[in-house]
Amino acid sequence: MILKSYLLEQNITLIDKYFINLIYGENIGMKDDIKDQIRTYFKSCEKILFTQDEILKKKDLLIEQVENTSLFSSKKIIIINEVTDKIKDIISEVGQKPKEDLKIFLFAQALEKKSILRKNFEKGNTQGIIACYQDNEKTLGEYIRKKLKDYSGVTQQMINFLIKNCNLDRKTLSGEIDKIKCLFIDKKINTDKLPELLNNNNNLDFNSVRDACFSADKTNLNENLGNIVLQNENAYFYLSILSNRIEKLINLNYELRKEKNIEKAIDKMKPPIFWKDKPTFYKQISRWNSEKLEQARKILFNAEIQLKVNANLNNNTLIKNLIVDLYQKASSTS
Repeated sequence: MILKSYLLEQNITLIDKYFINLIYGENIGMKDDIKDQIRTYFKSCEKILFTQDEILKKKDLLIEQVENTSLFSSKKIIIINEVTDKIKDIISEVGQKPKEDLKIFLFAQALEKKSILRKNFEKGNTQGIIACYQDNEKTLGEYIRKKLKDYSGVTQQMINFLIKNCNLDRKTLSGEIDKIKCLFIDKKINTDKLPELLNNNNNLDFNSVRDACFSADKTNLNENLGNIVLQNENAYFYLSILSNRIEKLINLNYELRKEKNIEKAIDKMKPPIFWKDKPTFYKQISRWNSEKLEQARKILFNAEIQLKVNANLNNNTLIKNLIVDLYQKASSTS
């Protein structure tokens, strides 16, 4: 059964009707938002996280989790990332026996119309499918108003500035909004401060740190880390920049497996990769396979948890340690 993404974002309880839900598409930021809503809605449930590769390596893994009753709560949810048609038979088997105390959520990159997995979900009555297409200026404008509805000073001029600044990328925009919330804790936005907040040299310097980190360029990483002045209040924004790059590399890795040609894979990326950034992506994709990228996701997730639960932690130290961990993963052969 097809569900509209905008309706789901307005009412996350719509997913309750279905035993298994497939959320797919190129809009990384939208998928992340839906995933956060799912975790919040099912906050009292046991949560189990898998990648498709983990399940394919041990095909009984998912079956065992479906059949086993949760030891920690009355219900549980299973989230499986990076799914493709390779998992269709396992999902078909599991879907034949829906359970009241279990929900399964599949997250995928863009799925073509000929995808068997996509077709099965579109015609299934016990399965929901949600396409996450790229945002436009109208949907991003509504997104900003919703996220900043409790803040004064939200003008159309400010909204236009944010949309232009994020290049129509919701993932980037979400990071910008996090920065605004960190700065304007009194919920009164001073638009004169936004250009300095969102387009300062420190942010550009951090992009250089990110690029050297994911390229395993030790010389440039040491130089940039030595020169950059990290802003303690921008920690979540730095996490967003790193997360966005991991997700872009995951998408690029996915396209590369299909196209078998790096130039064609880069040209198919959405949002498009600017020509001046292509050499950087050439370097980075040679360092990162799908397994290492999933490990990078977990490294980033653990860092975010530390940031949220430990108020006494030095944010700058955490970010620098995170960068070192990601660099070591980029440099490793496994």
